[in-house]
Amino acid sequence: MIAILADDLTSALDGAAPFAACGRSARVLLHPDALAGPHSTDVLAIDLDTRFVSPLRAQARFRHAAQALRHAPVLLKTIDSTLRGHLGAETCGALDGAARQLALVAPAFPAAGRTTQQGCQWLHGMPLEQTVFASDPRTPITSSVVIARMGGPRGVPAQRLRIHDATTDADLDAVVATTGLRRPDLLWVGSPGLASALARAHGAPPCPAHPARHTSPPHLGRPRCTLVVVGSLHPANGGQVEELQRAGIPVVRLPPPPGEPGLAMAALQALQNILAQALATHPVVCLTSATPPGHTPPPAPGFSAQPAQQLAWLAGQCAAQWDGLVATGGDTARRVIEVLQATHLDLLGEVAPGVPYGALQLPTRTLAFATKAGGFGQPDTLRRCIEQLHTLPTTEIQAHDPPLPSPTATRPQQPSLRHHHGRPGGHRP
Repeated sequence: MIAILADDLTSALDGAAPFAACGRSARVLLHPDALAGPHSTDVLAIDLDTRFVSPLRAQARFRHAAQALRHAPVLLKTIDSTLRGHLGAETCGALDGAARQLALVAPAFPAAGRTTQQGCQWLHGMPLEQTVFASDPRTPITSSVVIARMGGPRGVPAQRLRIHDATTDADLDAVVATTGLRRPDLLWVGSPGLASALARAHGAPPCPAHPARHTSPPHLGRPRCTLVVVGSLHPANGGQVEELQRAGIPVVRLPPPPGEPGLAMAALQALQNILAQALATHPVVCLTSATPPGHTPPPAPGFSAQPAQQLAWLAGQCAAQWDGLVATGGDTARRVIEVLQATHLDLLGEVAPGVPYGALQLPTRTLAFATKAGGFGQPDTLRRCIEQLHTLPTTEIQAHDPPLPSPTATRPQQPSLRHHHGRPGGHRP
C-alpha cells in the first residue's frame, strides 16, 4: 500500500489522484481514527487538517498518523507547492512517527508552473516572495528557500534532508528512478509533481480499479444539480468564476462582512434563500467568496478566516437540492464536507494535473465531486470540472431519471435568476 499524509484536503486528494489516474484504487480519509480500520485500497491518504493549527499540534498529528502507517512500503508527505503550511514541523513529526531516517524533498510541480532551482521555489519564473503568495492573507510566504521552510525551531535537521531541484516532470522521474521505490528508511516529501512521478514509476496495476476512468463506484452517477463552491482568495479564482458567468451559470457571492454578528447572520439567511432559488432553477450554481477581477476584498478582522465556514453553512443548508460538488481551496472543501458528515472520498482520476475528481461518501448517499487548490488551473478549469462530473455514467438507481440538461441550460418553466440582475448568469446579494 502507498500511504499519503497531508495537511489539507486538496493536498491529500492531489497526492492520491495521480495513482487513481493510473488505474489504482485510491481513498482519502478525513479522520485519524479511521486509520485503525482495515483498508484494501492501493493508495490510502489522510487529511490531517493542520494548515491553520499551531506547529506543535501539527507535528503531533503527523507523528501519530505516521506511526499508524509506518509499515507502508511507500510513505509520502505531501506539501503545498508554494511552501505554505508547517512544512518542517509536520515532516519532523512524520519522520519520527514512521521511524524513517531521511526526508527526500522535491516540491516542484512543473505542470502548474512551480519549479525548484538551486534550492529555491519559483512560480512561473519568479521566486515565491515576489508573487501573489507573498500577500496571502493567512499564510504569507516571505522566503522561497526550501531548506528555510523545512527547518526552524520544530523543523527537520539539515542532515536528515535531501532537497532536489526540478524544472520538468522528467527531472522528477529521474529523482524517483535514481532513489528507488522501496526505501524503508525514506520519507518522500513533495507536491503533486512528485506524487505523479511516483505514480508513473509504479505504473498501472494488473487489474486496474477504474480502467480508462469510464467506471465509477457503486451508487455514483452523474449529478442532476452541481454546486460549485469557491472559497480561495487567490486571484485566479475570480477569472474562473467570471468564466462560469459568461457560460450563463448564476453566481451567488458572499456579501462584505457587516461587522456585527447579528447582521452577518441575517445576511447569510437572506443569501440562503437566493441560493435555494438558484438551485431550484438551474442545473449548476456557483457560490463564492471570491472577488471579481480588479476588485480588492475589504479589510476586516478575520475576513479571510470566515468565508470557508459561511460557504459551508450555506452549502449544508441547501444540501438536499444538489448532488454534485466542485470545491476550490483546501480549507473550504474540508468545511463543506464536514457539514455533510462525509466519511471518506474515493478517487477516479484527474480533470487536469492537480484537479482530482471522484466519489464523496456520505452516511446515506454518494456524491460526485471535483476539487482543486485555490491557485491551480486555467480560466476554464471550473467549467471543465463541471463537464467531467456530467460525463459520469448514469447508475442503475438513477437510470429512471430524465436526461440531464446541459450545464449551462436553465431548467424549463422556472424563472431564471439572471433575469433579475444586471449581469448575465450572476447576481450580487
